Amino acid sequence: MSTNSSIRVAVTGLGIITAIGESLSEFEEGLFKGECGIGPISLFDTTGFACQFAAQVKNKNLETGFAPRETKRISRCDFLGLIALREALADSGLLLESCDRNRIGVVLGGGAGGMRSWEQYRRTVWLGETRPKPSLLLPFACCTLTDLIAGQYGLTGSRATISTACSSSATSIGYGFDLIRSGDQDIVITGGSEALSELTYAGFNSIRAMDPEYCRPFDKNRRGLSLGEGAAILILENYAGAESRGAKIYAEVLGYSINCDAYHMTSPDPEAMGMSRVMTAALALAGVRPDQIDYINAHGTATPVNDPMETLAIKRTFGEALAMDLAVSSTKSMVGHCLGAAGAIEAVATILALYRQIVPPTIHLVAPDPDCDLDYVPNKSRKQEIRAALSNSFAFGGNNTSVVFGSVG
Repeated sequence: MSTNSSIRVAVTGLGIITAIGESLSEFEEGLFKGECGIGPISLFDTTGFACQFAAQVKNKNLETGFAPRETKRISRCDFLGLIALREALADSGLLLESCDRNRIGVVLGGGAGGMRSWEQYRRTVWLGETRPKPSLLLPFACCTLTDLIAGQYGLTGSRATISTACSSSATSIGYGFDLIRSGDQDIVITGGSEALSELTYAGFNSIRAMDPEYCRPFDKNRRGLSLGEGAAILILENYAGAESRGAKIYAEVLGYSINCDAYHMTSPDPEAMGMSRVMTAALALAGVRPDQIDYINAHGTATPVNDPMETLAIKRTFGEALAMDLAVSSTKSMVGHCLGAAGAIEAVATILALYRQIVPPTIHLVAPDPDCDLDYVPNKSRKQEIRAALSNSFAFGGNNTSVVFGSVG
């Protein structure tokens, strides 16, 4: 896809729902206060698992505001995404009926999608219920949310669902950026959604990747990640078009890069070369020097291998001296690892950091790991100048994505 470097890309709307906030204002408050959304799960029975904790969205009435006919065909994952979308559109001030809908794209990251709905269907069959609901099978695919949004709003522009494990929604932001820079689209709805499911929960338990209580990124006593769920939607626009309509602009997307370690299904390259290369390429494509980055929202999963590898990668990319001056934090310590939605949720956290000029903390960081010796902003947010920031997503399979955002203040 050819791009036009003269076309800039603005972020004009944000919508989010997570375990620490079910709206943008609630999420922002929880983010900068350093609230923890990780706790006992009520969605399904976790008996027999080593871990019974996750960052679950507490709202039991996600269906509120949707037509009864819709609720039969929409999964928990899709509800989360549609709630975030409604907020993002309202926040952007866009009136879709007055826009050219051929020029509006929908690009989302997908993970387990409607797996939870399929699990509910399977359970009714096992329990011998005479009429299991076939509608529970309709939202199974991870592309369902993308299709729902395009269909409900009559958006006939580019449509794509990206699935690159935990970097899916970060990659979707990059693709949305490309669509605008190429001139193909004027507006792109992007981000991602993920709901907790028994399958993903059992899978991460089986590989002993989960902390039995709560994750503690970069702490020497860390024991693994905490799963989470939620959704984040970003409205991207041609910058000139956003300015002409007087839109609020949160930040500018400056560039991104993707690559692959091609090393192992679950472990990163032990030399951290893939992580380092993707950050270096993102900075180069964004036209940003390493010394212009003031904050990195780390992938920061709190697994024994990932945290020191990301630390090493940052040092390789920025050099020892610059790396030591960087503010680096993991918001997974608050919202858990939201898999297919993680990149988008963390992008919103990064954008809010730029917009408010506040670095969110890494909570639960009590005993720093000697191999993780950067400034991880422990336990308390910090007011400071942030000119540009990186948001890192380093997924299973070595699927790496880094997105560069710039302040417009």
